[in-house]
Order: sequence, then C-alpha cells, then structure tokens
Amino acid sequence: MYKIAVAGAGAMGGRIGVALHQAGHDVTLIDDWKVHVQNINNDGMKIQTETDTYTVSIPAILSKDVADTYDLIILLTKSMQSEAMLTQLKNGGAIHEDTAILSMMNGLGHEERLSKIVPLHQIYLAVTMWSAGLKGPGHLLLEGTGSINFQCANGVNNEISETIAHILNTANLNATISNNVFEAIWTKVTVNCVLNPLCTILNQRIGEFGAYSKVNEMVSLIIDEIVTVAHAKNIEIEADTLLNTITAMYPDSEQGLHYPSMYQDLNNGRPTEIDFLNGQIAKYGQELGILTPINQMLTHQIHQLERNQL
Repeated sequence: MYKIAVAGAGAMGGRIGVALHQAGHDVTLIDDWKVHVQNINNDGMKIQTETDTYTVSIPAILSKDVADTYDLIILLTKSMQSEAMLTQLKNGGAIHEDTAILSMMNGLGHEERLSKIVPLHQIYLAVTMWSAGLKGPGHLLLEGTGSINFQCANGVNNEISETIAHILNTANLNATISNNVFEAIWTKVTVNCVLNPLCTILNQRIGEFGAYSKVNEMVSLIIDEIVTVAHAKNIEIEADTLLNTITAMYPDSEQGLHYPSMYQDLNNGRPTEIDFLNGQIAKYGQELGILTPINQMLTHQIHQLERNQL
C-alpha cells in the first residue's frame, strides 16, 4: 500500500487527507500548528458538512517528528512555507528517490523553487477546484464538490501519474491527468490575482466588487499584464476567456457572498500569498523585460496592509 502524507493539513490539506483516509489509504497529516495536531490526535478531525457533523480518527504529526518514508506527499502548505516544509521532510528521511511530490498550492513558480530540493521529475503540479474551511484547530468545514487536474512538472506523464490519479479517484476527488496543466494554473492564478488583492484592499465580498459598473475596465488592466507575461512564457491564455471566468464568480449563487482567501488571511493575522500571485507576475515581467506596473502596485499595497495588520 502506498504511504501518503499530506504536508500542510489546514482546510484543503485536511479535506484531501480525510478523503483519502476514508477511502482506505495509509495517510498521515503533517502540520506545524501544534494545537491543530494535538486536537486531531486527541479528539479526531471534526467534520462539518451542509447536512452532517462527524469525527474522523486520522494520525497527525509535526514536521520535525516525521520518522517514516512516504511514496506520495501532497503539498498544501501556504506557498511561502513550502520550501521549508519540503526541506524538513527531505532532511528527515521522508522522501526517497521515487517519492512523488504533488503540489496543490496556489500561485506560480512552485516547480522552480521545489526543484531546488527534489528533482523536477518527482514534482507534480495540480490545480484543484475543491474548497474547504477551517473553523478552528482540528475542525473542518466541507461544502460543495470539486476536481483536481495535474501533470508531472517536466511535462512527461508516466505510470506514477496513473497511480496518483487512481489513488485520488478512489477517494472520489475527481482527478484528471492533464497534458497542459500550466494553462489551468495560469487561469486560476489570474482569477486570484484579480479578486484576492482587490477585494482585500477594498474590503469587499466578491459580489460587491463585481457590482461596480466599470469593473470590467478595472479588471482588464490586471488581466492584460498577466496575459502578456504568460504569452512570453509560451502559456496560451486569452484575456476574454479570463474575464468571462472572473465575471462568472460574481453572482451570490457562485462566489459572490464570499471574501477571498487573501482577505481572510490578512484579517486573521496571517501573511498573504501576494508574492506568489501578483508579485510573481511582476518578477517574471522584470525577467522578461515586460512592464507590469498594476501588478507591482497591488503587491506593494498588500504588503503595506500586512505591515499595518500583522
């Protein structure tokens, strides 16, 4: 049986880990939030859904206490924590030469950073449309359905890709092996680059933001910079499609009633992932000689808010 670790067992990591555990897989949650780990081990993971409340018994440990070696490590830390987590796991002997590292994190550039720690062919990049909430340490809120789209970071899918897809799908996680996951990643990143910083700066829910009469004009300034950078990196995404994707999120029946994750992070005293979203676009732009003043300004504005609130 594959030994699986979920590194970063917050809302999404908890959801994925619990689903795999309930499907009969050998799963360990790894996280560095001590009270979260303690609560899971002492009382189980409390699960709240739209219709039910129950508890799942699943093992959890701190990263410094890892003693096992894993065949699959699903990486769902915050982006800024991923390198430290992966380094800790490697130094602790958790990673062998065939261990697959499946990154489901938001943002760009993960393959570049993680491949400094493990070879690129061991890294798999995923986009997930599942969502989850964390009501407190050891307490998950699970609503709705979703999917996972992934590909080996070197662009070459293999037998391990098939194995990962099979494992995920035994847990009804709706996984698909992609032939071009980078387009899906950049599409999701564009959505996050628009809604996360703007709703955070403006203190608005997604629907409130979308109600502005000139919202398309506002949003297109960001999208155009991202598309220009993407095309320079041979990523084929189109501005009109991206605008339609974002617009579809405004209704209350979709995401309109929600604040984006960046707003929640900032207002709960946590650092944001701005450097892996708009900040990474600006970094790529600088490397490519492409001006990205809107994304640069949004990055600075969020860092100013972090400075004031963290």
